[in-house]
Amino acid sequence: MSALERALAEWREALGEPHVITEPDALAEAETATFATSQRIPAILRPASTEEVRASLRIAQAHGIPVYPVSSGRNWGYGSRVPPSDGCALMELGRMNRILGHDERLAYLTVEPGVTFRQAHAWLRAQGSRLFITTIGGSADASLIGNALERGDGRGPHADIFQHVCGLEVVLPTGEHLETGHARFAGSRTAPLFRWGVGPSLDGLFSQSSLGVVTRMTFWLARKQPYLREFFCAVPDEAQLFERVDRLQELALDGTLRGSFFFWNDLKAFSVARQYPFAETHGRTPLPAWALEQFREGLGGRWAISGALHAPDAELGAVLERRLLAALDGLPRPVRLGPIPSEGESPFQGVPSDANLTMAYWRKRSPRPEAPHPDRDRCGFIWCSVAVPFTGEEARRAVDLAERIPRLFGLEPNLALLTHSPRCLYLVLALAYDRDVRGEDARAQACYQALSRELAGAGYYPTRLGLQSAGDTLAVTDDSLAVLQRIKSAVDPSGILAPGRYALTPPRDT
Repeated sequence: MSALERALAEWREALGEPHVITEPDALAEAETATFATSQRIPAILRPASTEEVRASLRIAQAHGIPVYPVSSGRNWGYGSRVPPSDGCALMELGRMNRILGHDERLAYLTVEPGVTFRQAHAWLRAQGSRLFITTIGGSADASLIGNALERGDGRGPHADIFQHVCGLEVVLPTGEHLETGHARFAGSRTAPLFRWGVGPSLDGLFSQSSLGVVTRMTFWLARKQPYLREFFCAVPDEAQLFERVDRLQELALDGTLRGSFFFWNDLKAFSVARQYPFAETHGRTPLPAWALEQFREGLGGRWAISGALHAPDAELGAVLERRLLAALDGLPRPVRLGPIPSEGESPFQGVPSDANLTMAYWRKRSPRPEAPHPDRDRCGFIWCSVAVPFTGEEARRAVDLAERIPRLFGLEPNLALLTHSPRCLYLVLALAYDRDVRGEDARAQACYQALSRELAGAGYYPTRLGLQSAGDTLAVTDDSLAVLQRIKSAVDPSGILAPGRYALTPPRDT
């Protein structure tokens, strides 16, 4: 009997026969992402508790079988749920979907990794809560914990999601169990409230890493404000855009604009509004200039700025409005301010939506389904996200690079600048194509590599990595990689947890 067969027998005993999956169709589905992958998965494990996670990892250690954990597996554009190495058993944590704690006054929610943005929003609404959790532009069925651990960005006052979490429960690859902050002290009254605890803070070690499996996390919630107005304005040309970048940075720094707001280029807005106009272009790609110009007429310009104003009352809200309108003054079209939504029902107050998933279907000839699933529908989709200083000059320099390179590969530069903080922007570019068109996977991957190389060469480095970056090397100028590898060796001596993830251990060969 092979090591894998022995491990499978023990996993079935620990988790139950139905929760150790080896059916070929299920494995093939799990091996599919929104770009080409070659990794093979021998089994899918579905633990239902922290103890079952611990048991599963101990079995993996004993038999030397690598394991790759995912929450909901909707990491679309970064690799979905495909492991970075061949031969990893996929540990899906979707059965661990309990909401474990909530406090309305102290504004927190404690969850397991299977809890999604849709579930959390529905639960808080059912409680009649005045609180909300920051939602994201991705799938409403994405995991809260999975997104936070990838340091995803969201809409609303807690845009930097991982900065607003604490109290992690973690299972190490050896099966050992630890908790962060004050959660490790018996009877602590502040476990969900105080992030740092005593001594070194461990929380950050488990984001974008392969050092442990997070099985519980507390999210700090924001309170719905009586005054909320979404705003939108079109910017005709890039000179006016980058001037507004500088003006809005000042409003972010002084607190007029709290949380996230966005700068979208015309192609991003076009790809959310509809799919590629194959009929109008007679099948020609990439998008001709005349077709884009027609869309710009409706949009009102080459770029759009959107966000929301939050205030505890209308009087303060009116002050914020005046400051925003002054910063955006001088554009040909007036700023549009939406009505105050009833009961705060807005994406900027925690209402999740799948609307942005339209982008993944941009180049597909079949219509977008009611229930989008880019892996299933063979959408080609790759994200590239880098950090940029929050100045108009830096934004212009980075955007110039990001707009030029996709066109060299016959792809459209779908771009956005997201306000991650008053000091830093995320430049986020989506490469959308059709995986059913021969050669497109290879072309999109080559485009991603060229784009990443050019941006890094200009000083703009990634905010997160996916499988599309496998084999790329980010040169560091210090000893951090060696230190992280020593930590990895200490907590995962057999190298069985997510080998190849974020370059802490090399991928395994089969």
